[in-house]
Amino acid sequence: MKYWLLCLLFIALAACVHKASTTVRPGNTAPVVIICDSNDIGYLTAIKPIFRNNCYSCHNDSVTHTAEGQGLDLEDTSSLKNYLKYDFQGDGIYGSRLYHCLLHSFGALQMPPAYTIDSCSLKKVRNWLSHGAPLN
Repeated sequence: MKYWLLCLLFIALAACVHKASTTVRPGNTAPVVIICDSNDIGYLTAIKPIFRNNCYSCHNDSVTHTAEGQGLDLEDTSSLKNYLKYDFQGDGIYGSRLYHCLLHSFGALQMPPAYTIDSCSLKKVRNWLSHGAPLN
């Protein structure tokens, strides 16, 4: 009996295989491997597109400057720069409130609230913040 259980366990473990992240586009039968270049930390080339695709629907000029007049306007670099001055609570990148919001850390305000940003984008933001969040 033990022999059969061990064989079954071995077969189950042997069937587990880790595969690289691939995407198959419609009309294309060949999978496309997505490579993450997290070394690109330029604000205009790497970070702003992440904010535009994931944050601008709530954190833009028209939404943040409404009747309340409060909120973080990520379209406005001076607003972002002002926010980043008070963002870090010590301990380098791991003290960044912005990073923990995007990471959906326990106890942080989860942004965006409906979903988690992809891991490649999070790596880019982490590298950008660890290099002092330059707005170039």
